[in-house]
Amino acid sequence: MPSPAAIEVVNRGGLYLPEADLWLDPRRAHDLGFVSHAHADHYANHRQILCSQPTGRLIKARFRPRGEIRAVAWDQPIEVGPFTARVLPAGHILGSAQLHLTRRSDGASLLYSGDFKMRPGLSSEAIQSRPADTLIMETTFGLPRYELPPTEKVVADMVAFVRQTLDDGEVPLMLAYSLGKAQEIHLSLALAAPELKFMLYKTVAEMSAVCAELGIAPPGYEKFDPKNAAGHVVILPPNVLRNAPAQSIAKKRSAMISGWGADPSAKYRYRADAIFPLSDHADYPDLIRYVEEVQPKRVLTLHGYDREFAADLRRRGWDAWALRGGDQLELEV
Repeated sequence: MPSPAAIEVVNRGGLYLPEADLWLDPRRAHDLGFVSHAHADHYANHRQILCSQPTGRLIKARFRPRGEIRAVAWDQPIEVGPFTARVLPAGHILGSAQLHLTRRSDGASLLYSGDFKMRPGLSSEAIQSRPADTLIMETTFGLPRYELPPTEKVVADMVAFVRQTLDDGEVPLMLAYSLGKAQEIHLSLALAAPELKFMLYKTVAEMSAVCAELGIAPPGYEKFDPKNAAGHVVILPPNVLRNAPAQSIAKKRSAMISGWGADPSAKYRYRADAIFPLSDHADYPDLIRYVEEVQPKRVLTLHGYDREFAADLRRRGWDAWALRGGDQLELEV
């Protein structure tokens, strides 16, 4: 059996594949880094960035990188050191990618998930899983209690909240990150309730314009103007809710859009009037389903409830470990 690819976990630096001299979503800049998607917590200004073609366009618009961008078409084979690499859609946001590596000398394979979602969305490509010997996967919602309700129900609940807020003469402020979640709820609400009118905060509008270039066209909207927000659904990032322009809207109700809405205390933690558990990450049942589809010989987990999920996988018969270490072995009695 071929030996698995070597993986190093560097403190505060991310994951490193020494055979390929390749870093996976590190926060610090290196010579060659794979950027799975264009969220800031996965980006660094590497000398050479390996990513999908949509992510390359989004990175240019959002971060203005100084290094070279090696943007690869979906499933196009390229050589990275001793490996043949392919980027595959991850379903998280537009352009989000998994990285599949196959060692050319012996066929040993590795799949790095990046952030991913199994449920279909309106603003991202559908995920395409692929078998691999080693699976490195994110486990943000790696506890059984994180089983999110059907998307259709969450969207229906959001529509009801928006309509009631507007009927009461108030402005619904929908809190969502500028890239990914904002486009998803904009498209979802417009499709479910075509009569709604929208205003987008500046950063949301900027990312929506780039998404439109990439084929995900947003419904009609106006740019955010607090003086004329009445009668509109306003989509804005959570961090600007307490800023003066949003606070100047006298009559308003806020709603946070997050998978953490599955926690009963989430509404109070986010200090929002409502919270809707719509996520661009896989929930617990889909984490399990992902492993079953990939059929790896070993699973390495990171982010969120990584140790807990690895332990659950071991109880199910998988060879699974948290990349940060500290796993506690289960005792058989």
